[in-house]
Amino acid sequence: LKLCGSKLCPLRGPSDLVAATAAMGDGSAPPGGSDGEVRWAQDEFGPYRIFDHAWTMNEIRDHPMFMEDVPSDISDNPHLLALQSLLYDGQSPEEMAEHFRKLGNEAFRSSENKISSQNALMAYTKGLEMECKDDLLNSQLHSNRAAVSNRLKEYDKAIDDCRRAIKFDPKNTKAFYRGAQASEALELTSQALKFCEGALGTEPSDKELKVLKDMQKRLEKRLAREEEHKRSEKANDAAANESYRDAKSAMQAVLAEREVELGPILFEVAMYFQGRSPMPSLVPDADDAVQWPLLLLYDECSQSDFVEVFDDRCALIEQFELMFPRDRRVDWDEDGKYVWDRLVAYLEYYHSDNNRSTKMCQVAVDAPLRDALHGMRVPQCLTVHVLVAGSGAQASFCREHHLPPP
Repeated sequence: LKLCGSKLCPLRGPSDLVAATAAMGDGSAPPGGSDGEVRWAQDEFGPYRIFDHAWTMNEIRDHPMFMEDVPSDISDNPHLLALQSLLYDGQSPEEMAEHFRKLGNEAFRSSENKISSQNALMAYTKGLEMECKDDLLNSQLHSNRAAVSNRLKEYDKAIDDCRRAIKFDPKNTKAFYRGAQASEALELTSQALKFCEGALGTEPSDKELKVLKDMQKRLEKRLAREEEHKRSEKANDAAANESYRDAKSAMQAVLAEREVELGPILFEVAMYFQGRSPMPSLVPDADDAVQWPLLLLYDECSQSDFVEVFDDRCALIEQFELMFPRDRRVDWDEDGKYVWDRLVAYLEYYHSDNNRSTKMCQVAVDAPLRDALHGMRVPQCLTVHVLVAGSGAQASFCREHHLPPP
């Protein structure tokens, strides 16, 4: 056989063989004689080519009869190219698309296992690649591929195919229905209901109508519950926001009496909390006491701790005693030198109103924290640097921040 354009034609003699060889593009003759020329002989059956080229492992592997999987690129395999030309020969894009649609339907209905779903998905996709001009057929291919995507729980892909199917055929009931199924699975109830209502407007069969009516009722009830839940959440959020604003105003009034101003958070602390940024608030059982969020920084070890609530009537040493007892060291303190009664603290505060430059001041760890905050502009999450008293790290810290030596 030789390739004639996209068709296969029989070889009729040595001249055809040489012509076919030249048409292959590399200009080389088939192997045969020692000089690469084609040799011919004749017996009682007629003329024949002397071909003493043995099978190679590559030829065996690439032969269609022995393939387990068809490669995605067949451009280098003349056997597969020839078979493809036979398959597509004389077929219009519409006929090929219909052929692949039927193959997909057969695979989809044969089983619900992964192999059947994969085969159906490939067949419908191959049908769409034919780029036929039949809108109804293209709509069916997209809709059927959406059915496979729903089976595989690839709901986003299913919805995308349903939208395309409806563009090709606005009367495709199954496309609307499958879009509703996928949307409901993704809890997109409003969208699912729109797909369902679209299906009801396509003149469905009696059987389809019953299924769609049941789905519509279910989705309407679900949407009503969701909307009621949203209204309730919105009302709760509004009440919580109002309560938060009132509490914030009361806290700011207390701080104003102490001449304490609030600035923005100095360091990123999002890893320590969820929701609103940490803010000071009034202690529930006292109208003049404030509880603060604390960020404790251990500069020497590049470690940190976050204390969500610290009553400013308390001294820092009380917090240190809980965190650094004598009989238990923290994991990052290899030398065991961070013990509650050996620690000193430095508060970082804003030096001016521009919230850019900061300074350090040492805090008496055995006195109420509120005493150290009077008249200062501090971040809404207090930043306290903790070091070991008398250590080289403390001396270096003081030099860096222009503080009196320890």
